[in-house]
Amino acid sequence: MCLSSIQQIKSEKLPKDKYHIGWKCVYIDTQNKNKFTSLFNVSKLFDKWLKCNYKLTDRIRLYLGDIYPKGFHIFTTREDARNYKHKSRKEKVVKVRYRRVVARGMQSDYKCVIAKEIYVESPQ
Repeated sequence: MCLSSIQQIKSEKLPKDKYHIGWKCVYIDTQNKNKFTSLFNVSKLFDKWLKCNYKLTDRIRLYLGDIYPKGFHIFTTREDARNYKHKSRKEKVVKVRYRRVVARGMQSDYKCVIAKEIYVESPQ
């Protein structure tokens, strides 16, 4: 996933017990329903705080040359996540908690934030 446009790049620090709510498209692991995948097909457990630690690069460059920090892409509304999700894919839209926002922008015409930490809740 890459932002199609950047609206704001900033670093936000919240106390450990404070967070925002958002939505993410993930694939539920067919072998273990307690895990999900979303990027690079790496399975992660639900209900656990995850930190962005991609080793490939520290920043992502947009097609037009703008640069933003790497992190988890999170939609700000459930509706935007549902609209982004392609109808034929078996992704699920799940609620997430996030903190340490480093950028805001648009992902295929939907509002998206980039955060360094994410907690993906188990689907209901």
